[in-house]
Amino acid sequence: MKQIVPNEPLLYIVQPKLEPKVSHMQQSFQTKKALNRANKFESKQIHPKQFQEMTLEEQVQFLTKLPNQLSAIKCKIVTKKGEYQGFISEYRNGHVKFQIEKGDKITIPFKQIVSVSLIGFGKEN
Repeated sequence: MKQIVPNEPLLYIVQPKLEPKVSHMQQSFQTKKALNRANKFESKQIHPKQFQEMTLEEQVQFLTKLPNQLSAIKCKIVTKKGEYQGFISEYRNGHVKFQIEKGDKITIPFKQIVSVSLIGFGKEN
């Protein structure tokens, strides 16, 4: 079906016919082997252990040395006597100072701790 246009277009845009451009790409490069070895070494250190892969003592130390910008991480500590949920505030001389959700602070001997698991972020009371 042919359309009838009352007025013909006033301006025709003509596209020029251009030749394809030739670009010269880089053909070779050089690297220093010592630099590559350093990068490989650094890349291994960038990826720390996951929390589950850490030893029990590393887990407790990790939770006590969190940066100030990061809020306290709520965790569950299982001991030989029971379970506690709250925040680890300090680890010193083989004892863990732990703040329970209710606001009470208790001291747990490290030897009594069986496992530590993360629950999530929360506010420390």
